[in-house]
Amino acid sequence: MRVVVTGASGNIGTALLRWLDGRAGIGSVVALARHAPPAGAETPYARVSWVERDLGTAGDLAEVFSGADAVVHLAWDIVPGHHRAAHTRTNREGSRRVVDAVVRAGVPQLVHLSSAAVYSPHRARTAVTEDWPRRGVRTSAYSRDKVDVEDLLDRVEAEHPELRVARIRPPAVLQPAAASEIARMMLGRAAPLVRVARARVPLLPLPPGAVVQVVAADDVADLAGRALLARATGAFNVAGEPHLSPVLLARLLGGHHLPMPATTARAMLTGAWRLRLQPLDGSWLDLVLDTPLLDCTRARDELGWRPEYDARLTVLATRHAAAGSAGTHSPRLRPL
Repeated sequence: MRVVVTGASGNIGTALLRWLDGRAGIGSVVALARHAPPAGAETPYARVSWVERDLGTAGDLAEVFSGADAVVHLAWDIVPGHHRAAHTRTNREGSRRVVDAVVRAGVPQLVHLSSAAVYSPHRARTAVTEDWPRRGVRTSAYSRDKVDVEDLLDRVEAEHPELRVARIRPPAVLQPAAASEIARMMLGRAAPLVRVARARVPLLPLPPGAVVQVVAADDVADLAGRALLARATGAFNVAGEPHLSPVLLARLLGGHHLPMPATTARAMLTGAWRLRLQPLDGSWLDLVLDTPLLDCTRARDELGWRPEYDARLTVLATRHAAAGSAGTHSPRLRPL
């Protein structure tokens, strides 16, 4: 099987390259990234063919996809900061270029990394299955972009029933190798302070009802790989266990939970964003509060998937890696 992976140098891309490396049934891997790792980079970057493309401005991708048995689309700009136009080019327009090239190149299978953020709000703390309404969190640009691409996939599937499309829907995805990238996404220019603070968050201001799910990047890669080899179609939730309450999450981050009304927490986040103190605006709190918990029964029953990594240990390992400025040879995952 010849596989093309977009966003291959990022958090989940790195995990997927590890999963694909030496896997039975995988013949060759073509890895697309805006900036490829340098020559001589360590495994898993070493044994793939790299193609440098910026999906937001890329021309015809069909030549890259020609002859592929599957495309795994992971490329995504998660945090726009203060540059929404560039964010849209990569996420919406870049995804359209990928899907269009898949169709024109006659690739029979597409695995798309979607998100739990496509689901409509559900503040009851019961987990939802893949048939929960998919209208997203409207205040969140990240959520709106993910919904837009899934709407695109709906139309493409209707027009091209021969194309097998799987959609992987995780919550926040963590791994130690991506700790420095995660710190940059959350703190921007202040990210180096993570080392000074030993990645501790002394006070975590969250509403008491906030409950968070996270998942290890290797568990997401495992599900995407299983969907790839099984030629699965449809949506699959993927999340770690257990759920993390604000008190537990604060403890894992080395501090204490500071109960705070959602309106106050959102105003604080928005104010810091407007002052350009950090890249996350108030809509990210909306995602925390409104994104449903995920029921992963379908992934377990149909693909035999089980989370290998405990969510608590995943948070701890990523935090400790951030304190040590962990990273890889990938430009996206470079150390702090």
